[in-house]
Amino acid sequence: MVIIDDRPDLHVLIGKRRPGAFVGDMIVYPGGAVDAEDFDVGPQRVPGATAPGLSPAEAAGYLHAAVRESREEVGLWPDVDAVIDGTQFMAVGHWTTPEDAPRRYDTRFFLARHPGGEATVCDPELVDVWWERPSETLERLERGELDAIAPTISFLTALLQYRNVEEAFSGTDRSRKRIYEWGVTTL
Repeated sequence: MVIIDDRPDLHVLIGKRRPGAFVGDMIVYPGGAVDAEDFDVGPQRVPGATAPGLSPAEAAGYLHAAVRESREEVGLWPDVDAVIDGTQFMAVGHWTTPEDAPRRYDTRFFLARHPGGEATVCDPELVDVWWERPSETLERLERGELDAIAPTISFLTALLQYRNVEEAFSGTDRSRKRIYEWGVTTL
């Protein structure tokens, strides 16, 4: 989940993984595995969820997983029984690791407005969480202060063109597709 907020300009929520975890010591967005239960909630609990190439039920499952994982990792969206308005999120990417990768994943990314509340480390796989301008995070990556995998960098780079949350959400309507070796970012 790529969570953004105006603070007062565009900032993105970044987490840092603990050493030894999958992509350990790297920065990440809140997220994780889609559980079978995520697909059980269906479009009635996540109405309006969409993602390219997915049925409404599949999109609802992926979005439910993104919200659930954000709640588990950083404490946002705390009401586990709430209906999730899928129209408030934008599908902005689909990344699948190459077949020869040591650990494979097929993941979807959604853009989200900060729902309010304090983001804090709530999961032992994270060691830190903070808000930062995409340009500052990219500068820190360039200086070697931080490390990240390709999807994380692709969304930070895509967000550079926007000054605020509304511009970022409007940009997704223009379907700016960036194709990478093993993924697509549409932000």
